[in-house]
Amino acid sequence: MAYERRKLLTTILGLVLSFVIPFGFLLGGGSEWLRDLVTGWTGESVAAAAAAYALLALVALQLVESPLDFYSGYILERRFGLSRSGFGTWLADWLKGFALQLVLLVVVAYAVYGLIASAPGVWWIIAGAGMSAFVILLTAIAPVFLFRLFYKFEPLPEGELRRRLVALSDRLGVRIRGVYIWKLGEKTRRANAALAGWGRTRRILLSDTLIEEHTADEIEVILAHEIAHQVHWDIWKGIVVQSGLIFAGFFAVDLALDAWTTGLGLAGPTDVAAMPVLALVISAVALVALPAANGLSRRFEHAADVYALEVTGMRDQFISAMEKLASQNMSRRRPNPIVEFVFHSHPSIARRVEFARNWKPQVT
Repeated sequence: MAYERRKLLTTILGLVLSFVIPFGFLLGGGSEWLRDLVTGWTGESVAAAAAAYALLALVALQLVESPLDFYSGYILERRFGLSRSGFGTWLADWLKGFALQLVLLVVVAYAVYGLIASAPGVWWIIAGAGMSAFVILLTAIAPVFLFRLFYKFEPLPEGELRRRLVALSDRLGVRIRGVYIWKLGEKTRRANAALAGWGRTRRILLSDTLIEEHTADEIEVILAHEIAHQVHWDIWKGIVVQSGLIFAGFFAVDLALDAWTTGLGLAGPTDVAAMPVLALVISAVALVALPAANGLSRRFEHAADVYALEVTGMRDQFISAMEKLASQNMSRRRPNPIVEFVFHSHPSIARRVEFARNWKPQVT
């Protein structure tokens, strides 16, 4: 409970900062000053000015938010015994994550402002389509590229566990490209499993911490849950939802730029000093959609639990796996209902265990 309270506080504080910082920067004149600075370097190119603005603004933002990142990602995790990383390892991962964000934001800023300047009125449709395509690509390359920037992987050796997991995948009609040990234990005591990627990149990922603490039966029922997401097309449903939010966010930005830039004393939608408006609107759309998106995710997760129980019949193993995961990951078994409604993408452990205890196999 103490861990959850502190993590929740840092999450809420992060959300507050995501609104306060761009709002203050915009109204305080900092955005126009930064616009004048970068346009002196880039000339008349709106896209280049936006890219330079985004780079400097994100660096400054990270400097402001880095103490919160350090407290939440390092101090708290170490204090409650979840992290096994030293400061150097944590800092290296933080820098890699920041570098990825920086590259992505600069590219997006360049593309979006280039479209605003060249295709006013329809730029948000083109930008939404491009970002949606990028989400699909990211889903495919994450297990073979992005994950490997932060963790080591090695093939699961031949043996009973591998044979059981491959046989389960074959029986349920999900083709995989390998079974890998996810070396989480070097950095955390948390446990996790995933059936990541799609097509030629789809693979089973089992953390070493999961293999160490769970029986083969428990791991099999956990994998059945992950397979359910593939069988139910949850990954593609999630991409559709994300794409809808992307289009909604860009459309709201288009409306806001048309309505507010003149009143803010800016030159119009192509004025890069209005970039904080983009940040505020997109943050607002994401925040409003958060409870609904998490509610949909919890429905997917519950359906995956039902599927795992039905295809394996391992009720007791499912319950013991949930209890172990709650302990390893320091998940509060019965969180505050409001917190669960707004912030949790999975049903609480108490709900999942209670459902499993009352579950009865379907008689056919």
